[in-house]
Amino acid sequence: MRPFLKIVVVVGILFAGVAGGAYTLTRYPWLISARYTLTLATGPVGSDGQKVLAAFIRDLSAEHPLVRLVPVQTDNLSESGKALTEGRVDFAVVRSDDEAAANGRTIFVLRQDGAAVILPPDAKIEKASELAGKKLAVAKGSDPGLLKAFTEFYGLRDADLIEMPAAEFGPMLKAKRVVAAVVSGPLGPGPITDAFASIRKSFKAEPSYLDIPEADAIVARAPSYRSVEIKQGTYGGTPSEPDESIHTFAVRTLLVSRASLPDRVAGEITRLMLTTKAKLVATVPAAGQMEAPETERSLLLPVHPGTLAYLNGEQESLLDQTVNYYWLTVMVFAILTPILGWIASRRRLRRSREDRAKLLRVVELVRLAKVGSAAQLAIADEELEGMLEWLFERLAAGEIERDHFRFFEQMIAGLRETIEKRLGDLAALEAPSKSNLTSQHGLAVLDDAARQVR
Repeated sequence: MRPFLKIVVVVGILFAGVAGGAYTLTRYPWLISARYTLTLATGPVGSDGQKVLAAFIRDLSAEHPLVRLVPVQTDNLSESGKALTEGRVDFAVVRSDDEAAANGRTIFVLRQDGAAVILPPDAKIEKASELAGKKLAVAKGSDPGLLKAFTEFYGLRDADLIEMPAAEFGPMLKAKRVVAAVVSGPLGPGPITDAFASIRKSFKAEPSYLDIPEADAIVARAPSYRSVEIKQGTYGGTPSEPDESIHTFAVRTLLVSRASLPDRVAGEITRLMLTTKAKLVATVPAAGQMEAPETERSLLLPVHPGTLAYLNGEQESLLDQTVNYYWLTVMVFAILTPILGWIASRRRLRRSREDRAKLLRVVELVRLAKVGSAAQLAIADEELEGMLEWLFERLAAGEIERDHFRFFEQMIAGLRETIEKRLGDLAALEAPSKSNLTSQHGLAVLDDAARQVR
């Protein structure tokens, strides 16, 4: 094999190796590393959240022993989002109205926190717009984002909002100091049901939930929120709570990954989250609120392509990916082969032109050997010696065939013999001329001496 082709092959192999290694490192790092570590910023983890996290880590370790998930607890969800944005973690639990949710890629919906307005049994209010100008009880710890979106949409004044523990809702409503109670929490057991129970206990009668039919309009103003419907009987009880479906809006708590997370890793995490939910839904109430993200593509809160592929049943198997990579490699070589062939042909053409120029120069030197002067022949001999050195270099580099080498070498050797003979002939011709000049000079000297004697 010629040196140029050897170089091309070696460079091609090195390039393929580096590209393959880089791809494997980014897509399947556990195949290279003895331990593949994923970091997750969790924020404060409650008892139910701790159970979900522990179960997920257990499932992940059982199916992928070389993959280790390391929880990184932060002070709040905002700090979790910051850690993801700064690239300090691979995953983070963040709110849907956090900037990190828009910059990352959604893997799973962990829960939804909605806003609820609870009315006393004897309330005459039928629409949320009727709350304007009236005093409202607000539960301590209510979500500030949801509360702000609600009050701004309906034009409620901050001065009309009285913050208090949910346990005081009943007495305050019974004393007519407030007309309704506003509380936020998971769309399941939690602060909303606790507030409802507190009011029912005070009145010895069933309070009611106020429907928010303008939820879609609120979400249009704040797209990071989501319009939801709390189904009849969601909170249980006898009679069921609520007694009919109500509309409201909610902020979602999301499991978000960095945008560069490999698709197959995202798909596998999504699958394991669904598995964890199925195992815990009967024993851990918080697991029932977990759900896969919507499969519709969103520019505001983009879902990871790997998650979408898994949920849509489009995730490729390792065999499919291997076949795809095989054909991709074939296509790359099919493209590169003609290009390399063209480069090789151009290189051969340049060598051919160089060989032709050398050959034409030898022909010129053959003509010069017949009529050139001694000085010209000496220069020609040096040039032929240089050609012979060039010829040996070409032979050593494998750039010329041995038959071609012998042809050129014999031609140059024959020409140098001709030049040597020509130089000998020229020297022989110059010798008699020098003898005649010497004799004539001697006679002239004798004549001068004779004249002086006379």
